[in-house]
Amino acid sequence: MTESKPIKAKLTVGVLLFHGFALMDAAGPMQFFTLLEDEMEVVTIGAMAGLVKCGGNVPMQAMVSFETCPPLDILVLPGAGPEHGNVFRDPAYLNFIVERAKTAQYVLSVCSGSAFLAASGLLDGKRATTNKSLYNWVVANFGKEFNIEWVPHARWVQDGRIWTSSGVTAGMDMAYAFAVHLYGADRLKTALEVIEYTPALDASDDPFSYLTQAE
Repeated sequence: MTESKPIKAKLTVGVLLFHGFALMDAAGPMQFFTLLEDEMEVVTIGAMAGLVKCGGNVPMQAMVSFETCPPLDILVLPGAGPEHGNVFRDPAYLNFIVERAKTAQYVLSVCSGSAFLAASGLLDGKRATTNKSLYNWVVANFGKEFNIEWVPHARWVQDGRIWTSSGVTAGMDMAYAFAVHLYGADRLKTALEVIEYTPALDASDDPFSYLTQAE
């Protein structure tokens, strides 16, 4: 089934921040989306507004809180390492994600951010992927009560309005593919030149899938 293209003049993209998030999981897609300034407005979201430290203790500003977050057209969920894994089961975060997913046009996860989607039930009946070095951990610990088809060999996976990517830099490839899905490759040409980036174009070309056999 072909998805409808966005009809709004400008889409609001919300990027969720939490203590220990992987910096590039958030910053990579944001780099693309902020270059589409005529089409997208990006807001960063925290449980509370203010500085949120990533896994390397670099702070990023959460512009809005759960309570003050505006309506979202696109929700982006970064991941984190197992040492911060409790956040993927935190009821406050899961409730926010579920409620915002009801009205968002698209939901995207990067890396182990798919654990949020798995734990919340949003991947029930869906195909999805995740960080390959954390693949076995995510699959074993999140969403086992739901019918999720985890894809071990994929740079990113699209299933309807939900997009999930492999680890970290794969989020940039997914973000590019997602933006092309919305606006076409011609619109993204300048963005690629500005950041001097050559994205992976084949979602099934996953050079790190061997890591799923590491355990």
